[in-house]
Amino acid sequence: MKIRVVLDILGLILVLLGSLMLIPGIVAAIYKEPAGVMAFGLSSFITISAGLIIRRIGEKGEVTNKEAFVIVALAWLLATIFGSLPFIFLGLDETDSLFETMSGFTTTGATILTESDSHGYWIINSTAADNSLAHNLILTLFKSPEVLLSGIGKISTSDSGFNNYVESTFFGLLFWRAFTQLLGGMSIILLFIAILPHLGVAGRQLYYVDTSREALTPRVRSTAKIFWGIYLGFVALQTILLWSAGMSLYDSLCTSFTTISTAGFSPLSAGIVAYDSVLIEAILIIFMIVGATNFILHYQFIYKNDFLCYFKDPEFRLYLFLQATATALIVLWGGVDGGVLHRIRLAGFHVVSVGTTTGFTNTFDYAHWSSAANMVIIMLMLIGGCAGATAGGIKVLRVLLIKKYARRELMKMLHPKAVIPIKLSDISVSEGVLISVLFFTIMYLIIFFACSLLLTITESGNQNFDLLSAISAVATCMASVGPGLGVVALDFSQVTPVGKMIAIFCMYIGRMEILPVMLLFIPNLWKD
Repeated sequence: MKIRVVLDILGLILVLLGSLMLIPGIVAAIYKEPAGVMAFGLSSFITISAGLIIRRIGEKGEVTNKEAFVIVALAWLLATIFGSLPFIFLGLDETDSLFETMSGFTTTGATILTESDSHGYWIINSTAADNSLAHNLILTLFKSPEVLLSGIGKISTSDSGFNNYVESTFFGLLFWRAFTQLLGGMSIILLFIAILPHLGVAGRQLYYVDTSREALTPRVRSTAKIFWGIYLGFVALQTILLWSAGMSLYDSLCTSFTTISTAGFSPLSAGIVAYDSVLIEAILIIFMIVGATNFILHYQFIYKNDFLCYFKDPEFRLYLFLQATATALIVLWGGVDGGVLHRIRLAGFHVVSVGTTTGFTNTFDYAHWSSAANMVIIMLMLIGGCAGATAGGIKVLRVLLIKKYARRELMKMLHPKAVIPIKLSDISVSEGVLISVLFFTIMYLIIFFACSLLLTITESGNQNFDLLSAISAVATCMASVGPGLGVVALDFSQVTPVGKMIAIFCMYIGRMEILPVMLLFIPNLWKD
């Protein structure tokens, strides 16, 4: 293991991340949020400085599979740690900041925020915000401007406009919250590959470790640029449609960030419920499905003019079948109130939202639906979206291959000498691929049940935290969905700090698809 080569790449990633933090800082400046500007300025400076220091320790060199696995696994952890700095500087404690940031980068969408302002936008607790480092630094600078502008003389707070800074607003922070999900959806690693031209072999190794997609071109940098181009194109299109449907430009942009990434953060505490618009919900359904669909199919549709590519794909067909079946089950036996069309609207939106692992809600009553509906929701969480998409979960492709594998084993019991290949789109699937699919699924379920047990132990003192809450909390975090059931239906504020750390681990290992994280604990990985 060439540790110094790993450090060089990690340092570059931190420099990129720190530079991107300036964007929400600009948003904070536009909305006249001095504490936000301070928080993002400090966070950007610290992150870029740390990246440059790490690069000085590191060295350039060849990246093999070993280094690639470590770089990808540690890059997501470092992004979470440094990405949490703006939350910390604006008043959240360290655990909650890490939770919110990991939820962002992993496109989970679970939150610990509980308060909103008079316009319905999320805010940090006013006491915490007023005692935050960013707020106190702003007070200090306005009281003693000579610290910042030596020799200019004192400037009164009335001249500086500080009196207009009456209460904290957080448009910059909420933008960062959505922006982390945009970065996490298509992967900050893939953006790193697309931007830097000199990675070469290192970029190829990182690409195959970080994404399950096949390369579209001989050069993975070109492939990364194509995927990011398609991704941002969908974001732009959705933003225009939502704006035209009545959302503000700010809300449209933040919501589009978190829809294509199948992430689910909303700047409003009421989420999609606040808009109460069938048109907006229809737009979101379309783009949630787009985000949860294999981006190779989007490439074939846009670049190859293959207009039937989606319906020729067996995974996408199964995905639509599962969505339709789940909607029908909830409409019929889910305990949803209202007429048939109203039930279809509520159930259909929620099924697509959970089945794409986005996590938007158009009703808060879903937490009180029947046990049958709860079971359907948890199953959708675990299955997730399609392979090669921004969605989480086990993935529909693996479910399809397991179904085909089970059928083959049953047929071999009837015909022991028969040779029965497993095919996907007329292409034979190797035994190695089948074994890796089975191994991943088994490990996923083992970790799911183990973390559910741990969460029931850590939350044993909370009488409201029942088995459904524990199971859905782990399922929603591992599958990157967001809202759960029971106590965690709306947020994770009632979970203990230890329970939140378990949830953070579930989000991380779910986004990493387990194996890269497991490899970190294999001694052979670290040997030369």
